[in-house]
Amino acid sequence: MPSYSLTLNIEPADLNVIKAAGQRITLAKPVGSGDPNVVWLSIDPFQSTSVEWKEDYWIYASTTEVAQGAAINKLSEVTPGPALDAGYYPFTPAATFGVFQNDTGVNSGTFAAVNNMPYNQYPALTFGLSQSAMVNKKPAERKPISAQLVPSQNRIQMTPFTNIYVWLQSQFASETIITKITGNTAIAKFGGAVSDITLKYDPTRGVFVPDQKSHDLVKMGLIELRTPLLV
Repeated sequence: MPSYSLTLNIEPADLNVIKAAGQRITLAKPVGSGDPNVVWLSIDPFQSTSVEWKEDYWIYASTTEVAQGAAINKLSEVTPGPALDAGYYPFTPAATFGVFQNDTGVNSGTFAAVNNMPYNQYPALTFGLSQSAMVNKKPAERKPISAQLVPSQNRIQMTPFTNIYVWLQSQFASETIITKITGNTAIAKFGGAVSDITLKYDPTRGVFVPDQKSHDLVKMGLIELRTPLLV
């Protein structure tokens, strides 16, 4: 599996302001179309913060409602992991994931599950992907990156992307569902030959921007900055 690394640098004076405001570095990853809907990692910032991960995923099930600010409580997870793609896992009435089934209807790079939990027990459950990382060399094990409600006897297919959304916020912890990302956001697009990106915080725009080494990635469309101050 590919391995990626993201380094986020903040000048000491700016770090003092960020700490005083109670803000944290926040990372999220999209699954399927649209923006992410789960805070993957909420990180107490340092002058230099490093995040490393592999493109391994797990599938989880939960009774958590898909609502703004809900903290995900994973109740069941595919074991052994990581999960396999190009097929599906049945989620059984015993509240466990069954044996992986190959399925030509599921593309490579897509993970799937079938919710076989009886309707009279749970009309719907929340399913999603989780992923591990090393944050400043400390493990963050299998943190959810997505959440979607799946009715009983229905299937979910999940295709993760290698883009990383980065912004500052003080409201949400890791493993929290969000309906919308607010704030100035940098999107680092990993994959192909791009496995290592370094960003630095720009206080005049309130967003992480490429350092000199990564500056050409903006021209190549591999780093996107979403802030109205750039318009």
